[in-house]
Amino acid sequence: MSLKSTLLVGAAVAVLAAGPAVAQSAAPSQAQIDALAAQIQALQGQLTSLKDSVAKESAANKKALEAMPKVTADGGRIRVQTADKAFDAAIRARLHMDYGFGNGGKNFTADGTDGFGIRRAFLGVAGKVYTDWTYEVTANFAGNRGGGAQIQAANIGYTGIKDWTIVAGVMQPKFTLDDSTSSNDIAFMERAPIGNIVVGIGGSDSRTAIGMTNKGTSHFVAAYVTGNSTNTTGSFDDQVNLLGRAAYAFWQANEGSAGIGVSGVLQTTPQATARPVAAGTATTSIGFGDRPGLRIGGTDTSYRLTNVTVNQIDSAYAYGADLGVNYKSFWAAAEYYNFGAEYADRTASGAVQTLADPEFSGYYVSAGYILTGERRNYNIGEWSGVKPSWPVGQNGMGAWEIAARYSQVDLIDRAAGISTGTAGKETNWTLGLNWYVNPAIRIMLNHVISKTERANGQEVELDLTAMRMQFQF
Repeated sequence: MSLKSTLLVGAAVAVLAAGPAVAQSAAPSQAQIDALAAQIQALQGQLTSLKDSVAKESAANKKALEAMPKVTADGGRIRVQTADKAFDAAIRARLHMDYGFGNGGKNFTADGTDGFGIRRAFLGVAGKVYTDWTYEVTANFAGNRGGGAQIQAANIGYTGIKDWTIVAGVMQPKFTLDDSTSSNDIAFMERAPIGNIVVGIGGSDSRTAIGMTNKGTSHFVAAYVTGNSTNTTGSFDDQVNLLGRAAYAFWQANEGSAGIGVSGVLQTTPQATARPVAAGTATTSIGFGDRPGLRIGGTDTSYRLTNVTVNQIDSAYAYGADLGVNYKSFWAAAEYYNFGAEYADRTASGAVQTLADPEFSGYYVSAGYILTGERRNYNIGEWSGVKPSWPVGQNGMGAWEIAARYSQVDLIDRAAGISTGTAGKETNWTLGLNWYVNPAIRIMLNHVISKTERANGQEVELDLTAMRMQFQF
């Protein structure tokens, strides 16, 4: 109430209070009564006008506040969104810091690297504009212990058609069950070797691509045309790859869910390692191989036990299937893939190629259990992360998860001439313990028992142990 209104009300009260005293001294005249009634009526009018003014001002302030952009920080992620939700922007960050060491093993004679590594250091922004258009720009500053940076994602998408998304730019295509799951949410520090091998043919993160996805209540489909990764160097033409993935959830209930999926990739134009000097003389090759479930130290290549390179190829491919199921706090997953390449008609020397086209295979089976009762849900072709019900510092101990994985990759094909050097069959047992301190912080402990059978009969064994401190928002 304003000072003027307060004085008017005070005057009215004073007049009314003085009424009895006036009555005692002398009876008021009719003129005095009429004047007092007029003053009271005037005060009532001013009070009514004041109430209307305050109500209008309050409504205007409320409307102005509702029209202002909203700033939130749920889970630590800073997000700005307009009132009509047509525009928004969110800052995203991801930091994975590892430390690990090798315990040596049978016939392992290399000086393996031990020490720290910055596995991922993402910082970027993502959101939407004009309701139906999305964008993402993210850089990865990890490099070799943070010594370099590259574009992790830089893409634009359109979501104006119900259940569909069309996207173009630099991205991580949805391909395989393991790779479709965020690195913040995977149960182990690294994805299984077979998954990394087939994804590397034409998928993986930092990949230039254009594609589309469709997701319903029980299905997911995706198709992409991809090129090189952003860290590819050289003055030669880009590779061209066709990727596809489909998944179907055949069981969905309060207790859990389960689904199957298929993925396939065809590298129609392999990467040339040198620009051809004449038509038909391009030098093409592809490498198959991965570390045994962990990446340790700055270079993290010394533990690559099984690896082959196929030269002078016309194409490369991979195809396979996956299965995922969760029931309350238990979950399990498996994937199987065939992959390989087709030789060019002639070798690098120009001779007619007589070897069979190389083909390989691999798979993994994994399972886990959340000891504190939370869930890792199967979400139609990918896994969601574990969110602790009682974070540390909020009367809780976080969430605790145990997990185990058995994986195998066979990189021997004698008919194709792949049976020397580091060609072999690699099997890995990975044991994991995850502590979800809160939704933003996770601490991981992995131990890998690796065994490789070389094509010449030699066995190479190795034990690896590593830890990770993970931060995300």
